[in-house]
Amino acid sequence: MPRKRGLSGGVFFVTILMVVSLIGGFSYASSKVEEGRKIATTRKLGNCVSCHFLPNIESPGNAGPNLVESMKNYTEADRDIVRQWIEDPRQFNPDTLMPPFGANKILTKEQIDAVVEYLYSLKGVK
Repeated sequence: MPRKRGLSGGVFFVTILMVVSLIGGFSYASSKVEEGRKIATTRKLGNCVSCHFLPNIESPGNAGPNLVESMKNYTEADRDIVRQWIEDPRQFNPDTLMPPFGANKILTKEQIDAVVEYLYSLKGVK
């Protein structure tokens, strides 16, 4: 009688593949968050902390809104809006003091993407 081959080997392989993919994706996302945090908190890069409150920063600024509180108003669907605020906030407020990081090429597209990842990581911060 022929031996029936079970699906368990294939299911196991697919499960392992999914776990490895998830870990890789998490690692990529966490490295983007860390890169964004570095940009936002480094005075020679984004320097967001000179005007905004960010957690775990000594002497954050208070001229701009608290970014932890502000991010509570944005959903995943609003990522493009958050990105646009960083690229050129003048489109939302022509009198803003915030520099147009993208329009003036202060930050690259990739750096702005990393800052957006970091800001979204603040949604769980109290």
